[in-house]
Formats: sequence, C-alpha cells, structure tokens
Amino acid sequence: MNGLTQYLNEMKAELQELYDNLDHELRATDNQELLDNGFTVVETLSSALDELDTLINDVDNGVYTDPIEGHGTLEDEE
Repeated sequence: MNGLTQYLNEMKAELQELYDNLDHELRATDNQELLDNGFTVVETLSSALDELDTLINDVDNGVYTDPIEGHGTLEDEE
C-alpha cells in the first residue's frame, strides 16, 4: 500500500467515524431542526465516503500516475 492510499484510508476511517456518530445522534433525537440539518450532512458524508472509495480504488489500480515520476530533477535540467 503506497503512502497516498494509506492517507486516503485514514481519512476515510475518520469520515466513517464522523458519519456513524452523527447518524447515531440523529436517530436518538426528536429535535426536528437538528434532524433536517443533520440528515443533509449525513447524505453529504455518505457521498464523500463513496467518492473516497472510488478514489482509493483508482489509486490502487494505477489510474493516476505520479506527475513527477520520470521527470528529471531541477539539477538535471541545468
């Protein structure tokens, strides 16, 4: 696992924890204003988690290349 994938997985774990905590709090309240605002946030977090999964899979499958790889250093260009 490369460094970027590891970082993205750590970010995903933090977002998942936030999602789970917020979802739990919303299910335990009867405050309608909190529910209205909170479910919008939960939906946004859910979408972000899905997109992060896609990004992690793409990185793991080599969809993106290192923009610096294969290029010389500044010293090589002089």
